[in-house]
Amino acid sequence: MKLNFTLKTPVLFAFLLFAFGKMGAQNPVVINEIMASNQTYITDENGENEDWIELYNTSNTEVSLSGWVLSDNPDNLTKWDFPTNTSIPAFGYIIIWADEDSSQGPLHANFKLSAAGEQLLLINNTGNTVQDISFGQQEADKGYARSPNGTGSFTIKNPTFKADNDTGVSAADEQKEANALVIFPNPASDGEVVLRSESTANQQVVIYDQLGRQQLQTSFYKQTTLDLSDFTAGIYWVKTENSIQKLVIR
Repeated sequence: MKLNFTLKTPVLFAFLLFAFGKMGAQNPVVINEIMASNQTYITDENGENEDWIELYNTSNTEVSLSGWVLSDNPDNLTKWDFPTNTSIPAFGYIIIWADEDSSQGPLHANFKLSAAGEQLLLINNTGNTVQDISFGQQEADKGYARSPNGTGSFTIKNPTFKADNDTGVSAADEQKEANALVIFPNPASDGEVVLRSESTANQQVVIYDQLGRQQLQTSFYKQTTLDLSDFTAGIYWVKTENSIQKLVIR
């Protein structure tokens, strides 16, 4: 018995969208930036100017890289294994030094990048190639990076080591800035001080005098007003989880 099956174009399109969407959701880690000619830009933990590969996690969940592989040879997809228990945080970055010297640390690959251009592959723990990029001649101390960060096409640009390719700010710095404490007025003279933060969590606050003695401890969400009329004139330090700021009371 012969079966005739016709798949309408809209149905096929929807299926492909679903399939690729599922694939993307399963593989949120991307090669985000490389530097194949690091002459003076940055040094590794051994003080050497080595080439590097930056990976970025586009998801809001930490991803384990155990069993993942990096390779610059499509005929050898088991070239360099990520160390066991390696992970990349949500919206975070990880750097692999491409220096052909694995003895210098766990994130030093056993191959180098060619400034003349080559291929770079990222293989996940199921053996699937999730990233396959080819690049041409590179410029000294320039990055070859995605723009928009994490999703765009690659272009030669000023490097943004372990940071957003468009802003140059790391996710950690963005979070720190969002949680930054604003104190006003500062200097204060009328006994009342307002604390403000854009953090989405309660802020724990401790105020110390110049001798390090605790004067006040409290917590607040978004904004609070403190009555410091009992404080003597002088310099105080306001400490939160993310910062220490000076407060002057006149």
